[in-house]
Amino acid sequence: MNKKNLLRVAVAAALTGLACPAFAEDVALERQMEALRASIAEQRAQLDAQAKLLESQQAQLETLTKQLAQSKASAATAQTPAPAPSQATTPPPPPKVTLTNNRPTISSDDGRSSISLRSVVQVDGALYGEDPEGPLTTDFRRGSVGAPPNRETNAARDFDDGFFTRRARFGFEGTVARDFSYKLLLEFGGSGTEGPAKINDAWVAYSGLAPFTFTLGAFAPPANMDDSTSADDLPFLERASASELARSLAAADGRFGLGIKASSKRWMTSLAFTTRTAYDAETFDGQAAAVGRASFLAATGNDYNVHLGASGTYVFSPPDQGPGSSPRHPLRFRDRPEVRADSVRLIDTGSIDANGASVYGLEFGANWKSFYLQGEHYWFDVQRRAAASLPDPDFTGYYLQGSWTFTGENRRYNPATGSFQNPRARTAFSKDGGYGAWELAARYSRMNLNFNEGLEGAAAAADSVRGGDQQVWTFGLNWYPNPTFKVMLDYLLIDVGRLNPAGPTNPQPFGPAPNTPPLGVQIGQDLDVIALRSQFSF
Repeated sequence: MNKKNLLRVAVAAALTGLACPAFAEDVALERQMEALRASIAEQRAQLDAQAKLLESQQAQLETLTKQLAQSKASAATAQTPAPAPSQATTPPPPPKVTLTNNRPTISSDDGRSSISLRSVVQVDGALYGEDPEGPLTTDFRRGSVGAPPNRETNAARDFDDGFFTRRARFGFEGTVARDFSYKLLLEFGGSGTEGPAKINDAWVAYSGLAPFTFTLGAFAPPANMDDSTSADDLPFLERASASELARSLAAADGRFGLGIKASSKRWMTSLAFTTRTAYDAETFDGQAAAVGRASFLAATGNDYNVHLGASGTYVFSPPDQGPGSSPRHPLRFRDRPEVRADSVRLIDTGSIDANGASVYGLEFGANWKSFYLQGEHYWFDVQRRAAASLPDPDFTGYYLQGSWTFTGENRRYNPATGSFQNPRARTAFSKDGGYGAWELAARYSRMNLNFNEGLEGAAAAADSVRGGDQQVWTFGLNWYPNPTFKVMLDYLLIDVGRLNPAGPTNPQPFGPAPNTPPLGVQIGQDLDVIALRSQFSF
């Protein structure tokens, strides 16, 4: 290579060396510029996002400001604030529906209000065993006093065998706001035959002042122990005549009045001021009376209960039948022979012109394991009108009854009512071997409605009351297949001694002869009855 070419190569190499550092520096600057551009773009994006967030928050602030202003305006005009959105949109809890012993009940979620359906249906049948019927001229058996047409004059010689609906009660009961309770129960049954619907219970009560309960309306105030035993808990088809007459004086079903009752685990007291019943005929002035009862659980344990009690009823003013009626203020005691398939009443005082009346009773009850015993004694007094100038009649009655549940169950004592309830089967009847509860029962009762009755064959004196002396032996077999159903079979031996009440003041109590028998003859009788009842209640 010549020197000229060598010089060219050397110059090119020198220029190349000078150009390489300059080029590297340019690349680094371009990279810095690119990073800065990216950073600026990122910061601009963040600024845009923050601007949008600020706009959104500003809009929310304005919305909340408007809501606050509206809320303050509403609060200024309303007495109570509007419920929170969560409360306004939450539906109330549904009511509770239960079925206890086949009794449907609807209650509120808090249990303070409820309504329950109630029903008691009893179908009775009876077969009467009496002497064959004879003509009125020689067969002197008579029923309740009354002039023709009086069915009992003839029916007392030939009772009606057959079936009828003794009770058919339907209605409802419940509570309102815990302290208020109510009951409406209609009765479609009757004695001897079914009657038109009538009010059995229609009352309201308040129990907010414990232990007191105040009841107003048509109800059955506690009149005695037998009366306080529910109709579906009776060990026999009917109550004893003595307790039935005591309760009917101023208590019994559907009696209008005001009652006050208090009870605890060991005692019960009640006092009621009563007037007429819901199905009494209209009078000029209704009856006014007071009915009281007190009971005490004198001793109790796991296997036994001993009950003591007393009852009393006083009629201040008998019903006034108005001028022209004789008697104007009648009081009358009469009853069927503790079975009601036939409505004939074999004991009857007739109407007594009364200024007042009273009945007082003592009661005893006890159970030990599967054995049960109960009895009551009553003293009746009637105050005649002063114009009569006759002595005041008085009567007595009592009963003693007991039972043995031979399947081992026991009659349950209820201190709130001071009475005993049906035994409850340990094993309900079923095809798989359950047999329910079985009970044997017996009762002796006597009700004497005679006062100064005189001698047989003689006319009744002016002050005589020949209502009759009735004695009844009852033997029963009861089956409780489950808490809803009950079957009863009773056998009754009935003995009624009663003289013809005809006398100078009432020569034809049964109407013209031969309806009214000869003076002083025996018009009572002996008979036996087989009676059956099927019952369901809830």
